[in-house]
Amino acid sequence: MDKLLLLLGEGDPIFFAENILGLALNPFQKRALLSLCKCRKKNVDFVEWSKQNLWVTANQVGKTVAIAIVHIWFNFYKKGLDGKPELIEKARYETLNISPISRQSSEAFRYVEEILRSQFSWEIEGKRYINDCKIKWFWEGKNEVLGRIDFRNNSSFWCLSTAADKASGLAGKQFALITYDEAVQSHHLEEELGARIFSRTAKYSGWVVLVSTPDELGKSQQYWYHLYTAAKRAQEEKKEGEWHLVEGFYQENIFIPERKRYEFIERLKRVSPMKYLQVIKGVFLASSDRMFPPDVIEGIWNDKKGPTDSQLDRKYVEVIDWGVADGGDETVIFIADVTDLNNVEVVDAYSKQGGDPIELMAMASFKRMTYNDAPMVMDVTEMGGTIFKKMLKQFSPIIFGQGNKSDALFFLQLRLRNNLRKRLTFGEESAMGKLKSYYLPKLEKQLASYKLEDRKIKQDWVMVFAMLAWYVEKYLKASKIKKFSLTNFYK
Repeated sequence: MDKLLLLLGEGDPIFFAENILGLALNPFQKRALLSLCKCRKKNVDFVEWSKQNLWVTANQVGKTVAIAIVHIWFNFYKKGLDGKPELIEKARYETLNISPISRQSSEAFRYVEEILRSQFSWEIEGKRYINDCKIKWFWEGKNEVLGRIDFRNNSSFWCLSTAADKASGLAGKQFALITYDEAVQSHHLEEELGARIFSRTAKYSGWVVLVSTPDELGKSQQYWYHLYTAAKRAQEEKKEGEWHLVEGFYQENIFIPERKRYEFIERLKRVSPMKYLQVIKGVFLASSDRMFPPDVIEGIWNDKKGPTDSQLDRKYVEVIDWGVADGGDETVIFIADVTDLNNVEVVDAYSKQGGDPIELMAMASFKRMTYNDAPMVMDVTEMGGTIFKKMLKQFSPIIFGQGNKSDALFFLQLRLRNNLRKRLTFGEESAMGKLKSYYLPKLEKQLASYKLEDRKIKQDWVMVFAMLAWYVEKYLKASKIKKFSLTNFYK
């Protein structure tokens, strides 16, 4: 094969896909491929995009085909390896594609084989095409049981499902590239990223690509929305974010005839306008049985990276939900700054599963003392709460009971929704002010799944948050008499 073609393909994945693999690409696929490589911008030297990429797409945009192309490109050129070409050629090299859905991971496996064997076909405006791959010799063999394809240069592509083992099957291996298809379906995406995905790219300082269509029923929908929102904001502000965002839209898929695309869009608009937004536009929707929509939850987080130290001129409150059973809810403690009742902020959070009650009380006492002898609010719904109340009576705790739950959730909803918009009443902020916090993954996860009728879900973090809103409204705001100027009112 012409060495010039191979050289051009090494720095340009679009050229590689079109001229070496013999494929056609849609606009999303081109943007997705370029997000992983060094490319020359106009009047600018070579720029390398982030090694952490989000592909947030609508349905049917060709994202799994793009994943297959990326893995062939990485394995063919052994991206991330440095040294003499003859030594790189002999070096062991592996990439990985994972998905919580077994069928989805096997799709990329199938596409890689079809592309390299010149068996991949597509349709554009009624005409059928099949690719002409110029590196058929690159194929070595496959093991479908293991989910592995081997190539002629001592490299391999793996496809695995994470559904059952939280990606523990990655143990001991290192990969230059990991793609995660339909990541929103993971039950524990944040945990997988931190403990089992990033750590598997350490040897190469490799690439991680998260790929998914938003899904209101996805277990990691809220975390996916959190990553997307941060990346989108950085993109709009033209700043370098933690993740580089590439979006894809149904209308971009030129491999579905235009007439069929238009017909499907119009039909979906009529049948389900909300599904239209998700399937065609890639919009994040909230499940109808969830109390807190994704944008409301995302509106909680401020730009702070962790707890804020106590300040002598600030007023604080300590809110506690006790839990001492090893298999039950955690003990959760929030410290909130309530100096400005229209801008309440969680400044510290502590939790522990089970534990010695004496140690838990010692921690609560320590937190209270640290934050200016903050008033203590505690839940006494369960028997344990009543005991803690008696043992901490010297602090005169404010009691939250079962009868206060509905009020607390009502106040919490109002405050969280008000994070999204500033309301004005007689020239002042509305009675229901804001409620903010630094990023708390457990609170995010529980808010995203919270629904009133499900007693099996974890709700300890949600209830502490709701207790905070209840305390501010019932104890602090209720004690303040608001004054309005009637003269200004009647003008």
